[in-house]
Amino acid sequence: MKRAKEFLFIYPRLKYPTGDAPLGILYLASMLRSRLGIVPAILDLSFSKKPFPELRKHLEEFQYQWIGISAMITMAKPAKELARVIKEIQPGAKIIFGGPHPTTLPGQCPPELFDFLAIGEAEESLVELIQKGNGEGVSGIWFKNGKQWEQNPGRQPIENLDRIPFPAFDLIELDRYQKLWFQLDTIGEPISGVNLMATRGCPHQCSFCQPTLEKLFGRKLRKRSPENIIAELSWLKDQFRIQGFNFMDDTLVVDKNWCRSLAEKFSSARLNLVFGCNIRADSADRAVLSALREAGLRKVYLGIEAYSDRIRNEILNKKIAREEIERSVATAKELGLKIQGFFMIGAPGESRAEVKNTLAYARKLDLDDLTINITTPLPGTYLSGRFAKEIALEEEKFDYYRRYAFQENELSQSWLRRTQVMGYLRFYLRGEKFWGLVRSFFSPRLFRRNLLKLKRVL
Repeated sequence: MKRAKEFLFIYPRLKYPTGDAPLGILYLASMLRSRLGIVPAILDLSFSKKPFPELRKHLEEFQYQWIGISAMITMAKPAKELARVIKEIQPGAKIIFGGPHPTTLPGQCPPELFDFLAIGEAEESLVELIQKGNGEGVSGIWFKNGKQWEQNPGRQPIENLDRIPFPAFDLIELDRYQKLWFQLDTIGEPISGVNLMATRGCPHQCSFCQPTLEKLFGRKLRKRSPENIIAELSWLKDQFRIQGFNFMDDTLVVDKNWCRSLAEKFSSARLNLVFGCNIRADSADRAVLSALREAGLRKVYLGIEAYSDRIRNEILNKKIAREEIERSVATAKELGLKIQGFFMIGAPGESRAEVKNTLAYARKLDLDDLTINITTPLPGTYLSGRFAKEIALEEEKFDYYRRYAFQENELSQSWLRRTQVMGYLRFYLRGEKFWGLVRSFFSPRLFRRNLLKLKRVL
């Protein structure tokens, strides 16, 4: 006889497993536990070698009233396949589909597979839905009416982020993630860490992110209080023995006064944790970065995207000058910070010469790490709308690590992939970086992490 349970979350990341725990689901789980007393099960398929048999086995053992699936566009196809399995084995379970994919492409979420769509920020919506038992009148929820979706009004974002309990890290096998968490490997010895969100939203209008981010988190940048962040870090260190963490915010240094307050309180707490964060070149304020450095900042992630001003500012809408990029790199280096540069190749209308110039620029800058992604018109973004006629790949096949989404002309899938791989090789197989890579790759503690990195590229 099956054991009855109330709620199951499924995370369908079947490609590119990483050390990044699914924060979205963990926040939702903590809300159910805190507000309704429901302790949900979490079936995290990130490390599963046979995800569909594993799901079948789980559903044959446990009977659920509610099942939630969260997915980005790159997980949309497996999410639908998992929903079909659920409908087959437990047709009475109510399936809620949330995350970026249903928020940006609700029309591609068939009512025959899902009972509800959670649109945008879903913590409050989910609690209200479970309380009512149906979707009528629940802001932020679409509900099935026959073969059609009924749309409720959108829900306003949660103004006070401190009201949201800390992510339910205890409901997953966090140690599996920590063993593969490579965010701060560059700074030296392997760090056991986790990711953390301090803010929601982004005030900038880069064409490859917006307005999708605004659909998910609203237009206003909301910030947790420094005290709330310190409390979470104290809990993480006590319960999970973390040595470091990484801010996953799109850019941490927006409100400089808030950053200074955070750095001051973090230093006063004496947690002895190191961390990394994303920054923009035009907000790399020396005084703020210096304060964060004193608090434990050791690595920054800088979105450079392209060498060409035309590509970076006209196509990708970064609105950042090359001089600002170079000044921010110099500032970070002078403060003793490691730097990882993010680059994108294959923008619509980009020439081969412009791609090569970008990769040459990556080698010229004093960077410690780099990421080279293939420009991808994620659904709902300005990039997707502006160049819709040039998109040649269906959304569910998008893969910014490997696939070219636009029509081939001067740039092609095969040329971009060769150039991308060569870009990595020419960056890392030189001088001290080469020997550092050799030492890192053959370190027993770093070997699996490095394999994960390679899988994204090769």
